[in-house]
Amino acid sequence: MAKSNVNESSTQIGPDGTVSHASSSHAVHHHSVASAVETTSPSPVLVKSLREAAQGHVLDFWDELSAEDKAALEADVSAVDLDALNRWYTAATRYDTTSPEGQVELEPIPQSAIVCNISVVPTEEVLECREIGLRMVGEGKVAAMLMAGGQGTRLGSKKPKGMFPLGLEIDPTLFQLQAHRLRRLAELGTAVTGKKCSIPWYIMTSGATQKETAAFLEANKYFGLDPADVFIFEQNLIPCLTDKGKMILKSKCGLARAPDGNGGLYRAVREARILEDMTKRGIEFVHIYGVDNALVQIADPVFVGTVAKTKADVGNKSCLKSSPTEKVGVICLKNGKYQVVEYSEMDDVTCARQREDGQLLFSAGNVCNHLYTADFLKRACELEEKSCVHHVAQKKIPFIDASGSLVEPLEPNGIKLEKFVFDVFVLAEKLTVLEISRDEEFSPLKNASAVGKDCVDTVRKMTYARNRRYLTAAGATFVDAAGAPLDPTTLTEEHVCEISPLVSYGGEGLEEVAKSRSPFTFPIYLRP
Repeated sequence: MAKSNVNESSTQIGPDGTVSHASSSHAVHHHSVASAVETTSPSPVLVKSLREAAQGHVLDFWDELSAEDKAALEADVSAVDLDALNRWYTAATRYDTTSPEGQVELEPIPQSAIVCNISVVPTEEVLECREIGLRMVGEGKVAAMLMAGGQGTRLGSKKPKGMFPLGLEIDPTLFQLQAHRLRRLAELGTAVTGKKCSIPWYIMTSGATQKETAAFLEANKYFGLDPADVFIFEQNLIPCLTDKGKMILKSKCGLARAPDGNGGLYRAVREARILEDMTKRGIEFVHIYGVDNALVQIADPVFVGTVAKTKADVGNKSCLKSSPTEKVGVICLKNGKYQVVEYSEMDDVTCARQREDGQLLFSAGNVCNHLYTADFLKRACELEEKSCVHHVAQKKIPFIDASGSLVEPLEPNGIKLEKFVFDVFVLAEKLTVLEISRDEEFSPLKNASAVGKDCVDTVRKMTYARNRRYLTAAGATFVDAAGAPLDPTTLTEEHVCEISPLVSYGGEGLEEVAKSRSPFTFPIYLRP
């Protein structure tokens, strides 16, 4: 059974099976106080801590609570590191990144730090990097880390996004697609070294997705992966705040909380003892990516080889921005340090700046696709707490008003503090950007089909198109139902083409099937 860091009965199980105990899964415990049991007054230590932190209002309804609810509230509040929370709030609200002062320090990534992998025919450099990367995979030096804390809310589902049905026949969910890509890549690595290898899959969930994700993978027998190579751990929740930094009550006996952003990965990795497991396995490179990209090349050997060859701490895959107004962050230099600056933090003038050749100056769009050396991940986990500031997200947060009634606000009324996974780029001494093609590697699932963009319809369309290109490159030809030849460049989403990742990770090994089965008629389904 896959190992898991499930914070239910305040027990944490690390990847190595070590068990530790904590009074809550939500926060660190510098001000931790034992949970109350049927008391009539809150702990004096808790009252003092709240008063010193100017958060005493969370006990306003104490006298109205049952003994059970009092115990729940005291346990909830006692789990919060009040000093840290106030420190995070102060740092996050001290500096406005959209101010002019926050813009003049931006510089584009130098061309010398960019490796291009967007041509149809791989360059010699790309082929060399792929060979290096495959050997690293085959030697068991590569791991994948999936950020899967999101639900399919905008898709009309409360289930984990990795479970959302894509409408594909062979691999109907993102979890299955990704698991099968890992299996195929391990086979390719084994073929290079001649010894069986595995790619550990570390999956960060949230409170909203942890149980269902674990149950789904177990029910599907981890899609053929060894359960010993699958690790599920949970990111932390931190209190939501008012604009004045006051904790918000979601009920008379509970705090409103929210996940600490995908940048909470580093704290969660520390607490789940992931680093210790990686060290035991001899992991040297870690691919970190988001769950919603249907075309993601997990633990991509080209990516691994690129970072290894350039001796970088961090690799960042990037797609060229399609326009100045595209809502995507860009990788750039700020104060001489590598950073991803979100589109909301850049003004229109900065976004529209051009180079001499007419290309956008800040064109390296970030697609949440990163590769770290294991040494850098360790350093990030050690230093991010002091080096990276939380970001402020204005949100509509249900709250208990002064009369004790639950209010569902129509406008943003509070803030969530969150970190971004790329905030730690400032710690990198060297970063390499691998420029990729959207058509080949980036099809995010973010919206309902009615939006018409980044939805299941576009996921299928782009999946079919990439698979047709794979077959065409392998020498395949296509005909219609009457046997008339079809031009591959004129095919549309109507020409269904599914290739299991178990058959081909990235277009390799299709020459024999292309030769034996051509001309193909649609729909095409290639299974192992």
